[in-house]
Amino acid sequence: MNASEAEATIRSKVFVTPQRVTIAKAIAFSIATSTVTCDEVLDAVYQANQIVVPRPVVLHETVDTDAMLVKVSDAISWRLATIEALWSLVHSGLLVAMGDVSTQSASVDWTTVVPGSGGASAGWQFGDYELPVPSRVRRSPSSLNSPNQFLSEPGLYIHELGVPAMHAEISAAFSEAVRCFRSELYTATLAMLGKASEGAWLELGASLIAAIPHSDESKYVKQRAILEDPMMGTYRKIEAVLMVFDHQELFGTASKSAGVRLQELRAVSVWSDAVRDSRNTIHFNVTPTTPNTYEKVAALLLGAVPYIRILYQVKHAVDAMPRDT
Repeated sequence: MNASEAEATIRSKVFVTPQRVTIAKAIAFSIATSTVTCDEVLDAVYQANQIVVPRPVVLHETVDTDAMLVKVSDAISWRLATIEALWSLVHSGLLVAMGDVSTQSASVDWTTVVPGSGGASAGWQFGDYELPVPSRVRRSPSSLNSPNQFLSEPGLYIHELGVPAMHAEISAAFSEAVRCFRSELYTATLAMLGKASEGAWLELGASLIAAIPHSDESKYVKQRAILEDPMMGTYRKIEAVLMVFDHQELFGTASKSAGVRLQELRAVSVWSDAVRDSRNTIHFNVTPTTPNTYEKVAALLLGAVPYIRILYQVKHAVDAMPRDT
């Protein structure tokens, strides 16, 4: 593999995903209780994700060059994600940028020299991967003594949920709910929280239906119809999920594996019902059971963290069940 081919391989493997940015945000915010340099933040992100940058990359048939190129791509990806995370936290008001803003270079050295042989050495200059970054950051004064800042920053909130396999549309709904909450738009917050809640229940329902053996499908026709009917209300769909999961002769193993009993799933449905009741103020002349105050909406957002985890714990356990062949 020559230098040009290696550079093309690196570029093909550089990916900055929302999940990586979210993880970098959580790490950056956690260590910025006092002033830290951006290099220190990057080192913490690298350490947390076991990123080791090869210096230099050796291009030689006696060396596992492919593995080195993957490490370089991962390092560039996490560096870009970390810089994006820092600016996002700064613009959210959770971190304060300090010192000068500089542009970090994205150069990588390579060599074809190995012990016992000659060769050439040079470097790649990834100019399109260079980004400006403040030299130092620290938490804003208002966030120093407020540990639950994930209620005001979508990325931190998604990280707190801790569900990496969440459907992108559900994740987006949670993120929008947090942005609305930060702007004190409580009705909009509840509308997006209701969408996320419904989506999580439907994902679980789809997994349950898919796990039913062919010989038993006729027993669940009604529940399948409810879950697949776009005009059916959320309450009916949640009840359908609970009814299917109640068949422990099928889902007892998954229930045990997830560590979730039917009673706990019903507790999640109570939270979802509170969200639905509060969200119904989007309809004309509808009043919630209790006013949609800051405290109430914050409690519902906080409640989503353990309850959404429960739904996905069950879903992952059901997805792991053996299927009919």
